[in-house]
Amino acid sequence: MNQTSKGQYGLGRIAFKAHFVEIQQEIAASYPLTHIYDKRKDKLGITYSQFAKYVGKYITGGVVNKPNAETAAQTEHVRAVEAKPLKYLPQTVTLKKGFNDPSPLADSELF
Repeated sequence: MNQTSKGQYGLGRIAFKAHFVEIQQEIAASYPLTHIYDKRKDKLGITYSQFAKYVGKYITGGVVNKPNAETAAQTEHVRAVEAKPLKYLPQTVTLKKGFNDPSPLADSELF
């Protein structure tokens, strides 16, 4: 296999899996991914974006930042409220004379 400037292909994944249990425990303890990565970036030899992809693929099942149940419920409530169409105009809206008014204005009122 050819050697790239950053090392051999796949070594980052192997290094990630070597630290898998520690990373998994820190994620379960709600440490930020940036903190977890910064502690090990020299040992892993991969970029943060690749680290986040591996976390999503091997630890969190495709979701890098899992929202907790309360946040998910709040998000669903907000979506439900936003999805409701307005069936009426609020009472604070008043139409100006000539704006959607069925009676035409005289020329003297326009200028």
